[in-house]
Amino acid sequence: MSIANRISGLRVKRFALGATVVSVVAAVLAGSPSVPAQAGGSPKLAQATQALVLAHRLTAVVSGLNQPDYVAVPPGDTKRLFIVEKTGTIQIFAFGHIFKKPFLDITSKVASDGERGLLSMAFDPSYGSNRYFYVYYTNLSGTITVARYQTLANNPNQSGTSARIFASIPHPNHSNHNGGQMQFDPVAAHAGRAILYFGTGDGGGAGDPNNNAQNLRSGLGKMWRIDVHASKPQRQLFAYGLRNPWRFSFDRVRGALRIGDVGQDSWEELDYLGSGAGTGTNFGWRKYEGRHLYHNQWINTKQLRWPFYEYPHSNGNCAVVGGYLYRGSVSSLYGYYIFGDLCTGNIWAEQSRHVTQLNISGQVSNLCSFGEGNSAELYVISLDGTVYKLTA
Repeated sequence: MSIANRISGLRVKRFALGATVVSVVAAVLAGSPSVPAQAGGSPKLAQATQALVLAHRLTAVVSGLNQPDYVAVPPGDTKRLFIVEKTGTIQIFAFGHIFKKPFLDITSKVASDGERGLLSMAFDPSYGSNRYFYVYYTNLSGTITVARYQTLANNPNQSGTSARIFASIPHPNHSNHNGGQMQFDPVAAHAGRAILYFGTGDGGGAGDPNNNAQNLRSGLGKMWRIDVHASKPQRQLFAYGLRNPWRFSFDRVRGALRIGDVGQDSWEELDYLGSGAGTGTNFGWRKYEGRHLYHNQWINTKQLRWPFYEYPHSNGNCAVVGGYLYRGSVSSLYGYYIFGDLCTGNIWAEQSRHVTQLNISGQVSNLCSFGEGNSAELYVISLDGTVYKLTA
């Protein structure tokens, strides 16, 4: 798979709107995902449900953007949509238009070639009082950077320019597999704590040539968390054995974590950890791609956890885009995990390990991300420049 044409492990390929939707047979794992089967064994298949046959729609919210790759909203804000652009800016969309001046412009600090760039943002759970927000980007040296900025006290539509760096992880040799997602744990936030999670890619190059994902001394191929309100915030290893966790999310109601981990040549996977899960989970890469043996090496299997779902590179699929457990107003999708694939634009709904391809598949070219609003509405982002909203 071409490295130069992938965004954070996602191969970029244009598909026209309304492209023919190709069915994908779901390979769904049965049994406890935490108990390893025979090494390299094939997962048991489950039949995809056909319950979701209603006509859902994608409505274009805003277009003409410069490589948007994420959207976010401040807690309690129902009027503004903050749109992250890979090149290093965050735009505000409200009242039907993009504000003239970017909310944040750090293009001078960001390397945005290939898969690098400004890749996501997250608002502090106490944003209403402290005005803090966090960004994840690759700096001019390619180093993965997690930084905190603060919105101006006299202008809610403009960020200050000073930053506090919370994480700086070198990413040598390759420009791909940078990870890119940040999320606050909603259960911790409800209890008054601000625990920020972020996922790093394995450092790039086919097959994790430096074995970063299994090396606990490396900052790459990991899921990290930081108590950003601590007097001395320290980065803590949460999980490892990830190839490129480009997009992950917490269920806003129950707090469970779902990760879309981009595969190598054959399999895409989705991983799961329940709310309150302990540290040290090993998701298996590079020994396993999904549940399939990729590299014959020893790994620590004590906390090996298999993906709860995987799908093959068939019919044009190439790179999973993790989404959200839907909690919005479209009743037919409530409680389903919505995710997609970049190359085909396929969008699926998963519940209890049964997966259905939605009728809106193929309508978004370069589907690079999903986003969630304060009312749990779901957004779908095209790297080509458009943000869509999922509606009934």
